[in-house]
Amino acid sequence: MTQLTLCMPSNRDLRHSACAIETALIYAEKRDCRLVVSDNSRDPQKRARYENSHPRLTYVVPAGDNGLQNMISALSKVETPFLMPMGDDDEIYGLDDKQPFEFSDLPADVIGVRPQTFIWTNEKGVQQVDRFSIIADDAGSRMLEYNGKANGNNALYYSVYRSDLFKSLYSLFSQAHPTRGGYCDWALSFALCAAGKFLSDDSTIYRYDLGRWATSSTLEAAKANLYLQAGLPETAEHFSALLRFIDVHVFLISLPLPEAERRTAQMTNARLALRTFIHEVAKTPDQYDSEVVYLADLVSATPDLDTAFQISLLIIDRLQEGLAEKYVLFVRAAGGVA
Repeated sequence: MTQLTLCMPSNRDLRHSACAIETALIYAEKRDCRLVVSDNSRDPQKRARYENSHPRLTYVVPAGDNGLQNMISALSKVETPFLMPMGDDDEIYGLDDKQPFEFSDLPADVIGVRPQTFIWTNEKGVQQVDRFSIIADDAGSRMLEYNGKANGNNALYYSVYRSDLFKSLYSLFSQAHPTRGGYCDWALSFALCAAGKFLSDDSTIYRYDLGRWATSSTLEAAKANLYLQAGLPETAEHFSALLRFIDVHVFLISLPLPEAERRTAQMTNARLALRTFIHEVAKTPDQYDSEVVYLADLVSATPDLDTAFQISLLIIDRLQEGLAEKYVLFVRAAGGVA
């Protein structure tokens, strides 16, 4: 039985996406898996080349041009128990001298399998190789483990996941998140690490193209653009740690975790993200209005997590009026009470 589907939302034209698609097709042949490409590039040459072209390829053209909907379109065609998201500027290779990973034998507490990830740029080639696993026994410890090992990049996102879990979390994000912004990838990865362990697959190489994230100048512009594209003001980047705290807190509500473990994970998330935001406000108060500074001080003096979360919603409403109310709806969609 075919276990895995590579899942590629693609917006680049044929010239700039062909390498990603071709390596994925070769990988699919070698590893008995499938490839779904949801293509909103509107490139007729690309469509002519790949539509109905290969027995292992499902090629679809979504109705709109929205990037999130392109991902949802790709996910909707996944029928295998495991899936792997893949960028259309990345490449994937199966090593012939390594035994392919057997996904059907995964223990129940493992939700992800990550390939050897080559962090790559066109100018400098491979910058680093990530092979780390996430194997702590509880959700909060796995979040801490990921925070310590990520080394500034979120390439772990491009791993193999149990399809039901990944699709469920992504469905919540696409249907209920207040902004559905591309900046949320870190929050999604922390939530996925909380959901279960990640093992390492040395038989697969994933070449992750840093692209616009490669240099400090393009990195800052790219980060700012993610918030603007999500409909947030230019100042949103100053609230990035707070946004991540709130997002991960809500994602954790939706995960099938024992309540005590969920609570510990939410406390860990507060230490990682909320504490960072409070420190940033204290360090550079001139970047925030006086009410944000006051509320951040109030959070700092609050020992109760639920109260701190409610105050955080008040702060986020200072970033954009009405955002707190949207987050209340997000909490309810996740199965919580706000």
